[in-house]
Amino acid sequence: MFILSMKTTRPRVLVTVAVVLVLLVTMLVLSNRQNVTATGGPVIAADDARRRLFLEELGYELAPADAEVQEVVLPGEFDETLAAYNLLQQQAGHDLSPYLGKRVKCWTYAVTNYPGDEAVQAHIYLYKDTIVGGDISSMVQGGFTHGLKPLQVGEKTVQEDYGKTG
Repeated sequence: MFILSMKTTRPRVLVTVAVVLVLLVTMLVLSNRQNVTATGGPVIAADDARRRLFLEELGYELAPADAEVQEVVLPGEFDETLAAYNLLQQQAGHDLSPYLGKRVKCWTYAVTNYPGDEAVQAHIYLYKDTIVGGDISSMVQGGFTHGLKPLQVGEKTVQEDYGKTG
């Protein structure tokens, strides 16, 4: 058995406390990095109004009907399809890697102003009320899917035309 004994002095205690505090702060900062979005910080969207505001800030107009919600358990590891979907998420400033094996909620909204398409939906994935990903998808056969990024109108985004709100 190994026993270590040392005399405790006030400076040693203070240094030990300081080191522990630095480690805790570092861990907190690193754990929050996984929720950072393209907007520069985590987006908390615990209620419907905040989720709608998030999408409206990206330029999407939503149908007034209630959103649909589903609980989804992400697989424990990436398969080919989920890896491709995560690449799409990363291009929009999100990353699903930290949430593999976790239960997330998927909120679905009907988008009413997507250029040239009538059947478009916005999906937002939340983990503990924080937006961790999502997409904009056409519901027609052979349609499109892209990450949660500003709506493109011609060569400009809606945010460039009207300025970013919030």
